[in-house]
Amino acid sequence: MPVFEKVLLVEDDPITILVCKRTIEIAGFASEVKSVVNGQEAIDYLKEAATQPDLILLDLNMPILNGWEFLDWFGTWVTQLPATPDIYILSSTVDPEDQRKAMEYPNVRGFISKPLTREHLGNLAKEFSAS
Repeated sequence: MPVFEKVLLVEDDPITILVCKRTIEIAGFASEVKSVVNGQEAIDYLKEAATQPDLILLDLNMPILNGWEFLDWFGTWVTQLPATPDIYILSSTVDPEDQRKAMEYPNVRGFISKPLTREHLGNLAKEFSAS
């Protein structure tokens, strides 16, 4: 049984999207994975979605509207939701300052270094089953 019904992947790299979707599928982690290529598309999707995702995997470095800008918007908009999706940063950055800054956002639950692996998903599943 999937851990999540719906996951939103906010990522601009087509190879990373493919790898993430395939990894989530193989692990049976989510029933549905929706991907968008930047923060603006994520905003548009969230505003129009009939049902909100349970989890958002968010890249930081994207064109048009990056992950930081998305997080700023999300923090002001999230109060309109009946349930708040958890956000995990999914990034290739090795800068500890990015990790520290990400954890200052109240809706960010964690930081995952790319590539997304079955081990990452297993750890997330354990984390959510314990909460």
